[in-house]
Amino acid sequence: MGVTQAQIAKLAGVSRGTVDRVINRRGHVDPAVEAKIRQIAEELGYERNRAGSMLVRAQRTWQLGVIVQSAETPFIRLVLEELHKAEQKLRKMNVSLTILEREHFQLEQQLKDLDDLEQAKMDGIALMPLEDEQILERIDALWANNIPVVTFNTDTPGSRRLCYVGQDNYLSGRACAGLMNMLLGGQGKVLMLSGHFSSFSHRRRIDGFQSEVHSLYPGLTLLPLERGNDDRQICYDCVHRVLNEHDDVRGIYLAANGQAGVCDCLRDLGRQEKVHFICHDLLPDTLRGLRDGTIDFVIDQNASMQAIRPLEILTEYLLSGEKPEEEQLLMPIDIRTMYNI
Repeated sequence: MGVTQAQIAKLAGVSRGTVDRVINRRGHVDPAVEAKIRQIAEELGYERNRAGSMLVRAQRTWQLGVIVQSAETPFIRLVLEELHKAEQKLRKMNVSLTILEREHFQLEQQLKDLDDLEQAKMDGIALMPLEDEQILERIDALWANNIPVVTFNTDTPGSRRLCYVGQDNYLSGRACAGLMNMLLGGQGKVLMLSGHFSSFSHRRRIDGFQSEVHSLYPGLTLLPLERGNDDRQICYDCVHRVLNEHDDVRGIYLAANGQAGVCDCLRDLGRQEKVHFICHDLLPDTLRGLRDGTIDFVIDQNASMQAIRPLEILTEYLLSGEKPEEEQLLMPIDIRTMYNI
């Protein structure tokens, strides 16, 4: 039997969650502790993809379903690219993926997708959930029927999901508020743009941003929240209207997609040097914005890890029956500027 993360944790005198963070390069570990864990893992011959090796030996095909929302957005397209790469590798390990790509946020469609995957006798499901009580209840029912669910990118707190893989979006929003305060020197009007209100991650980012401003930065004035709906043109139109109504806006925070629309508007109005802009996700359009100074900060959230880790967690659970030590596997809040891209 191969070496386990639990064995490495015992020898290193740390938790299994700490070993998991080191093995999967998720940060937040003291460098000396990380070096010790990696040395022990190397000495013991630990295989990172132990679950894959075990699946091959299991001599059966495991079926995993993946439900992806907002497939039309640039960041989720990156996640889908990684999923399709993983799909090819998993076939060699006796794992079959059924990937359902859905645009926008449609409750009835997601409920139907969950029903369809259950009827297709999936062994586990990776889900980008909508924030709705019916989704929470469906996740609980799947668990009761021995179908584990791992949520990723956005979460359903309070459900019986096996684990969440993604960023702490509330903390990410707070970090953006701190960065905005720094850029504005503690004074000025700020426009906030959200995505879909049925997205828990979008709402938590806005909640974190607002909470931090109200608690620590009284010199910042938050304009009423605008809804960008993850859409380039809608974000463009919102920013254009608000900047015409409020000539003294000094900052924009976008908590969802539509980054290119905001950049286009700032360039068209010649305001890119007067209005500071903070957004999420390292994409071709945001890279361009960082390079030409239209965007000040981008918060990245690791598309590759969000695609791969849910599948690894599900396969490890199906083989061992052991739940992850941590119910949230959080991606680092990766702050990018023109100097570190």
